[in-house]
Amino acid sequence: MTHDPKKTVLGWVPNYAEQQTQQYQQQPQQNQQQPQYQQQYPQGYQDYAQQQYAHHYAQQHYGQPPQQPQQPQQQYAHQPTGYEQYERQARGSNHSYPPAAAYNYNHEAAAIVQHMQREEQQQQQQEQLEKLKKSHAKAEKKKSKERPIPEANATKGASDRVRFIRLTYLHLLFAILAFAGLLWAFMNIPVLYKTVSWPLIKFAVGGRWNWGVVLAVFMAVSWVADQWAHRADSKAMQYMGLLFYVVAEALIFVPLLAIVAWKTQMIVAKGGGDPNIIRDAAYTTIGVFVALTLSVFISKKDFSFLRSGLVMASGAALTLIILALTFGFNLGLVFSAGMVLLSGGYILYYTSQVLGHYNPNQHVAASLALFSSVALMFWYVIRIFMRMREG
Repeated sequence: MTHDPKKTVLGWVPNYAEQQTQQYQQQPQQNQQQPQYQQQYPQGYQDYAQQQYAHHYAQQHYGQPPQQPQQPQQQYAHQPTGYEQYERQARGSNHSYPPAAAYNYNHEAAAIVQHMQREEQQQQQQEQLEKLKKSHAKAEKKKSKERPIPEANATKGASDRVRFIRLTYLHLLFAILAFAGLLWAFMNIPVLYKTVSWPLIKFAVGGRWNWGVVLAVFMAVSWVADQWAHRADSKAMQYMGLLFYVVAEALIFVPLLAIVAWKTQMIVAKGGGDPNIIRDAAYTTIGVFVALTLSVFISKKDFSFLRSGLVMASGAALTLIILALTFGFNLGLVFSAGMVLLSGGYILYYTSQVLGHYNPNQHVAASLALFSSVALMFWYVIRIFMRMREG
C-alpha cells in the first residue's frame, strides 16, 4: 500500500509529471524516521490532538473555561509537490486545486456546456416544429376557404363570401319587389298615372325618335346609377344608385305595359280570353333566372370568359336598335329571342362574378347588375308573348 498523498487522499490519477517532480523536489523520507504510531497520521492531525489534550487537562486541573482548540485548516488538503508549486508560480495562479480537481472541474464544465447546447438545440427544434404546425394550420385554413372557381381573387373568407351572397340576393329580391310595386303604382294610382305615366306614354309612342330619346335617357341614367352603386366609400350613394336604377327601369316599362294593356283589350274585344301576358312573362323570367342561377351554383363554373362575347353582342344589338329607329323597320321575334339569350348570358356572367370575383363589400352593385339582367330578359319575354298571342 502506497503512502503517496496524491494517491491516498484523492485516489489514483495519472501523474503525467511524476518524473519531473522528482527533479525539482527531493524530500527526505521523514516517515521512516518517525515512530510507527506517528507514521499513520499526518503532522496536522498530531498538532490538533496535542492542542485538544492540553485543553482538556487545563479544564480539569485549573478550572479554566474551555477554549475551543483551533482546528488546522487545509491540513488534510493535498500538499502540492515542488513541481506543482513551480507550475503555479509560472502560470501566476493562486488556486490550490490539484491537477485531478482541475481536470474534474474542466470536465464538469464541458458537460454543463454540452447539456446547455443540447437544451438549446431541443428548444430550437421545438420552435421549428411549432412554426411548421402553424404554417400547416394556416395552409389548411386557407385551402378550406378557397373557392372551387379558378381565379376567384375576391374570396377572403368563407363567412364573408356567404354573407355577401345572402346580401346580394336579398337586395335583388327587394329591388324586384320595389320594381313591381312601382309598376303597379304608376299604372293604378290615378294621381301618378295622370302626372307621370300618361305624359311619358304619349311622348314615347309619339314617334320613333321620341322612343330613341327615352332609350338614350334610360342608358344615361343606368350608367350613373351603376357608378353610384360601385362607390365603395359611401353606402348611401350605393343605395341611391340602386334606387335610382329601379325607378328608371319602372318608368321605361310604363309605355310597354300600356301597349300590353291595349293589346289585351283588342284580344278580349275579338272574343278571346285574357292572354295574361304580364303574368306568364313574369313566371317565365323567374323560372329561367332560377335555372341559370342554380346551374352556376351547382357546377361552380366560372363564366368570366363570356365578358368579351357579351360586350360585342350588346354592341351589335344597340346598332340594330339605332338602325331600326333610323330607317323605321320593326325588330321582329328573332331579335327578341336573341335578346333573351343575351340577357341569359349576362345572368350567367354576373352570377359567377357574385360567387367568386365581386368584392364582399359590393353587394349593392352586384344586386343592381343582376336586376338589370332580369329586367332586360323580362322586357323581351313580354314582347315575345305579346307577338305570339296577337294572332
